[in-house]
Amino acid sequence: MENFKALFDLTKLPAKFFFLFAVLSGFILFADQTLLKKIHLEKINESYGWIIGLTFISTSGLMTVNLVIWLFNKISFEVKFLKIKKDFIYSLKNLDYHEKAVLREFIINQKTSLEVPIDDPTISGLIRKKIIFINKQFGNGFIMNGMNTSVSLSKFVDKHLALEDINLSENPTQEEINFVQSNRPSWTERRTWHY
Repeated sequence: MENFKALFDLTKLPAKFFFLFAVLSGFILFADQTLLKKIHLEKINESYGWIIGLTFISTSGLMTVNLVIWLFNKISFEVKFLKIKKDFIYSLKNLDYHEKAVLREFIINQKTSLEVPIDDPTISGLIRKKIIFINKQFGNGFIMNGMNTSVSLSKFVDKHLALEDINLSENPTQEEINFVQSNRPSWTERRTWHY
């Protein structure tokens, strides 16, 4: 039973050790005799050939299993990542009226961070959706000023959010400016638009 347990403990070694043993044992098994003679290993196969062969087979097998597992995990990760990215972009392109108003504030104020009321349902929803995040000032801690805290857009949102997604345009008309001014969140009333 102890030997069986030791075998599984052996598989916890990093894959690079198995690769090294597979290459070395493969070299000794398959190298030309004249080359082995030059490095004084010509008689090693006679004495320890069965051990070298067993080492080559077992380490090559473990390397193959590790490679298959790595490929499976990589493909699985990429598929999950693409699905998450697709869902995230979908939610970014289908923001509700209030979420658009909050995100417009980053453009209106020309800031990468805003101080917002943490108890606002729209702010909480955007944080839960990972569209905005609370700025961490000290490790995992953050500072609150009354009921306000500092938030920023996630890098993914900053990259994929278009002005049209939040009802803005590159050169807004007076009608668009009036719409935005009259549809700002209640906690921004004291601020003016610097567009």
